Amino acid sequence: MNTEVLDGLAACPLFEGISREEIIEMMHTVRYRVVNYHKGECILKAGEPCFQAHIVVSGEVSARLMGPSGRTIRITMHHSGNMLAPAFLFAKDNRYPVTVQAMQETQVFRLQSHDLESLIERDPRVAKNYIRIVSDIVSFLTKKVGMLSMNVREKLTMFLKEEQERQQTHRIYVPMSRQVLADQFGIQKYSLLRCLKEMQQNGSIAVEGKYIRILS
Repeated sequence: MNTEVLDGLAACPLFEGISREEIIEMMHTVRYRVVNYHKGECILKAGEPCFQAHIVVSGEVSARLMGPSGRTIRITMHHSGNMLAPAFLFAKDNRYPVTVQAMQETQVFRLQSHDLESLIERDPRVAKNYIRIVSDIVSFLTKKVGMLSMNVREKLTMFLKEEQERQQTHRIYVPMSRQVLADQFGIQKYSLLRCLKEMQQNGSIAVEGKYIRILS
């Protein structure tokens, strides 16, 4: 196992509180593969059965959901250490709900479901971490569902408040493009731009390139 793969596994919440030496020992007891993907390649396809645990060990991927109208909505981005659709691995209906695509050169660590189950059974730390991961996903999806009934301004306001709390500043750094942010909200880009303009005009925010300053 090379250093980059080990770094990615050590960054994964599944192995929180577990040393690198212990991770290496664990990997000696299971079968795994590390698969390389080029930018634009499909890693997982919505509707396919989920039989393996996937952990991004390097690169960046995007998870997208096809809406009823045929419009693709980006659900989230995944980076090194993130697991892909872990909540569906042991589900009765274990088909992937989203399509996952590499946004740049990416490496994904693959582990068979029965091997992950074995790790969970042998080490209570892995079991506890897995439960926390699934719980966090439920919390995330609950927020996403709640956003469906919000208008554009409410969605943007909630996003800014969450980022303000996370970044601990009134000057919020927004690294993604306006299109990506609109996709994250499930809205059209022009609707987001119009909302930003209206909030600037009424003195709620000030847009400074990739920064949005909260004024009121």
